[in-house]
Amino acid sequence: MLDLAAIPPGLAALDALVKEALVEVISAGTVQAGRYLILFAGDVEPVERALARALGVSGGALLDSVLLPYAEPRIVPAVTTGQVRWPAPGDTLGVIQTVTTPTLLAAVDAALKGAYVELVELRVAEGLGGQGIASVWGEVYDVEAAIELAERAIHQGRSEGMWTSIIRNADPEVARALSSTTRFYKEWRG
Repeated sequence: MLDLAAIPPGLAALDALVKEALVEVISAGTVQAGRYLILFAGDVEPVERALARALGVSGGALLDSVLLPYAEPRIVPAVTTGQVRWPAPGDTLGVIQTVTTPTLLAAVDAALKGAYVELVELRVAEGLGGQGIASVWGEVYDVEAAIELAERAIHQGRSEGMWTSIIRNADPEVARALSSTTRFYKEWRG
């Protein structure tokens, strides 16, 4: 994923990466504050080449990027559908918020690969001023491990503006609040 500060260099980066290698553009477009996100996938070597080419043309507009070889399989569906999944086992909620979504994807990838937790929600950029937020659910020790792994991954990216919480024995009201989405309004109101 690439997060660019402006739309023109975002489109240039998109053009460069698809011309460089055979990759699948999962999603590309504008998000709040005039930023441009590009999420793409494919075999590792073509993705590495495409990312390198896009980074080369993005110049000073690059806010953040992430390369996730063998990404955790729950990430892409969570990004593309925005669906909230509320699992039954466990009683602890872990929440991660980052200033950029590529860093969030790295954190979620590390958390899901390293701990037995379920991804409840993964929101990137929209309705968040370009930031990202994810929540995971499980037993307290698993959620603690997931958040620790996520924080380590965040410190390898853009760690300013990072927030995490672990809510042990979460009240049913928290589950109700998360049952459809973390959005205050159920539809985006600009």
